[in-house]
Amino acid sequence: MKIYTKTGDKGTTSLVGGSRTEKSDIRVWCYGTIDETNSALGMARSHIDDKEIRDIILKIQKTLFELGAELASVGTDNYKERIKEEDINFLENTVDKMESLKPDINGFIVPGGTEESSYLDIARTDARRAERYMTELISKYDISEKLLKYVNRLSDAIYALARYIDYKDIFERVHQNVGNILDNTEKSNKNSKIEKLDRNFAEYITSHCIKKAEEIEVSMVISIVDNSGNLIMLQRMDDSLLGSIEVSMGKAYTAAAFKMDTNDLKDMAVPEGELYGIGNLKKVITFGGGYPLKIGNKLVGAIGVSGGTTEQDMLISKYGVEVFEEVVLNGVRK
Repeated sequence: MKIYTKTGDKGTTSLVGGSRTEKSDIRVWCYGTIDETNSALGMARSHIDDKEIRDIILKIQKTLFELGAELASVGTDNYKERIKEEDINFLENTVDKMESLKPDINGFIVPGGTEESSYLDIARTDARRAERYMTELISKYDISEKLLKYVNRLSDAIYALARYIDYKDIFERVHQNVGNILDNTEKSNKNSKIEKLDRNFAEYITSHCIKKAEEIEVSMVISIVDNSGNLIMLQRMDDSLLGSIEVSMGKAYTAAAFKMDTNDLKDMAVPEGELYGIGNLKKVITFGGGYPLKIGNKLVGAIGVSGGTTEQDMLISKYGVEVFEEVVLNGVRK
């Protein structure tokens, strides 16, 4: 059988059952856009290594063939409902599962985090376009309400898959980077005596930071964590912002988790940065005010300050590092 039939040379195409219509018919736009979505999903699947994600996408693709066939039968004597409630449930379960595997994401996500998620985002926008065409379709034909419901869930499911792939990529790269840092730290401290940042030491640092903050007349919150990111000490000045509590703890946690100045991490979190998207992870703060605390090359904790401008937060947190380093070198001054 030849691929070309010449029956469409005059701008018409056949629907299910054999009746013909113009290729500009809204029904053709609908099932044609579903076909584009299916092709985009196929492109994404061919670039994804995760077998579970590939299997999910393949199941969706097979369902899209049924969806396209149902759309191609709308308005004919051969109309048949092919999309079932269980198909919609599968998409909803996919969304719920993908969301449970990653932290909550706040704000809009710029597409392009990974090659794999980029292909999925193209498929998602194709699905959204199909949905727009279908809202016009339902104004002209009686169709199953499951059709529009499925396509609406489809874009949600594709979005959830794309964001999970982005998160998984970020997590793997961060894990690798932190692992490299830990290896280097262990080598450099192999023959060193490890000292601990205890509560008394932390209280000494925060008390000096508060005095410094009083000098610049800014009410601040100072947090100090251990080398695992667990809170050791939190000091909140009178009239400091309530939101500064979480931010200061987040800065200290981030500085400890990544063993670097949070202001430097900011440059790595931009769209072209090595850790783009990391700012969406829970507890991670990517602006100035958090610094690691080290004895030699050994991380023993971190400090986070919030309450003023970024520059003021960095000023006080840097001062806290200086106090820490002074104590390490010379002990506590009486």
